[in-house]
Amino acid sequence: MKTLVYEGNHTLVLKENEVPEVAVGEVLIRVAYTGICGTDMHIWHDGMARVKPPVILGHEFSGVIERTGSPDSAYKPGDRVVVEPLITRGTCPACVTGNYNVCTTLKLIGVDTDGGMAKFVKAPEHKLFRLPNSVSLRHAALVEPLSVGVHMVRTAAIQQGQNVLITGGGPIGLIVASIAKLHGANVYVSEINPYRIGKAEELGFQVLNPKEGKVGDRLRTLTNGKGADASFEATGTQFGITDCIDATGIKGMVVIAGLPKKPPEIDTNAVVVKELNIRGSRVYKSEDYQYALELMESGRFDPEPFVSRIIGLDEVIEAGFKSIDRGDPVVKILVQLENGAGYDG
Repeated sequence: MKTLVYEGNHTLVLKENEVPEVAVGEVLIRVAYTGICGTDMHIWHDGMARVKPPVILGHEFSGVIERTGSPDSAYKPGDRVVVEPLITRGTCPACVTGNYNVCTTLKLIGVDTDGGMAKFVKAPEHKLFRLPNSVSLRHAALVEPLSVGVHMVRTAAIQQGQNVLITGGGPIGLIVASIAKLHGANVYVSEINPYRIGKAEELGFQVLNPKEGKVGDRLRTLTNGKGADASFEATGTQFGITDCIDATGIKGMVVIAGLPKKPPEIDTNAVVVKELNIRGSRVYKSEDYQYALELMESGRFDPEPFVSRIIGLDEVIEAGFKSIDRGDPVVKILVQLENGAGYDG
């Protein structure tokens, strides 16, 4: 089968690999669609030392069960599924308290083991979620990033009428903004990229462009001096963290999900004076996946505006990774695998 492999040293190659063998408790999935994530870009740029090449990329994927490894499996060939791609020990202090998303040896399918940029991928059966009939395989490829946003918003316990700032109008930032809006928040997005500004406005968010003035000052003006009840950092930059801390009001919460290339400077004086609550947010848990699917099934979250381009695996390097690297006007690029079109749109 044809696959996209990260070989280290800033090298992606399309190459043939064997179809995975599945053991008891595993399933083989015929992949329909796989999203290109910021993590994939980070790996390509040799930014994740833990990744041991060669590895097939892709952790945001949907597909159809091809084969099960257990004779008494709860799944059968033809079932449409998504996979929560977390691989955990199950015995560390985080896992035993139910916080397996911060497992001390957390690994991901498509990062640490072979993933969904391939015709077939294997996954543990207990990590599967069946797709509701109303959710297409194309849209289901966004369940993983939607779950990231769900977990972030739940971390901050966003409520009706709160003021929320998101720094960064990329896929995760716009998803967080969308979920916060569903929770009744007044949402503001900080962004400088013209395309992303337009997309944020198209989705109904007020945009604060840092190039046009200090984000915190402008937000306080718009909120009668209160500032943000919660802010979400989704850029992985010093500027984003600085703006979140400055713009968040007294007793507010700053949720950090972006991963900076080097440790940022933190204005601890502002944190202390305003008694800010600084929280990290790492991936998701099963309840976040379930809620993400419910949001899609109910129509409360429409993934379609986030899908900018659908390409084939043969195009993934040039029209996918290199396109994103150039800063082309896209939110989410999906890779349609060989037989993806045969299942649904």
